[in-house]
Amino acid sequence: MQAYIVAVAILTVAAACDFLTKKIPNLLIVSGYVIAFATMLILNGFEDYYIYFIRALWPVPALFIFYYLKALGAGDIKLFSVISIFCPTEFLIRFIILSFVIAAFWGIVKLIISKELHIKMLSLIGHFKQCMESGELSHYKPKGKSSYICFSVCMLAAFILDIGMEVLF
Repeated sequence: MQAYIVAVAILTVAAACDFLTKKIPNLLIVSGYVIAFATMLILNGFEDYYIYFIRALWPVPALFIFYYLKALGAGDIKLFSVISIFCPTEFLIRFIILSFVIAAFWGIVKLIISKELHIKMLSLIGHFKQCMESGELSHYKPKGKSSYICFSVCMLAAFILDIGMEVLF
């Protein structure tokens, strides 16, 4: 549980930076790696140190397609990598899925409030048709008002929700 508290602290700082500047600073990511490795080594010892490296590496290739499609920024993927050091695999997979579900819900609510949902859906369907016809996968370029979603805030909410689910169940 101590590791989760440190992870929540890192996520909170990242979410605040992302919310205010629309960017997660690399200094925060590097500091997060140092803090994560140090925390896990202090709590669990040096015998399984290689597991932390494996945990840190696998989110990058697993989430790269979302970066390529411009659905995630590089900072978000690096933040997933930092947080994965703290988490067992089952927790991490739930955390990633919950992050995307919360982001999707937030995005839909934003579109409903801005009255752009139908326009965005038509644009997305057109993009999907174009990808199918050309046989190429390309990133979706949103039109209209800003479609930015502060994904690290969704990650923070998902992490806290995941901890809650682990405690309750």
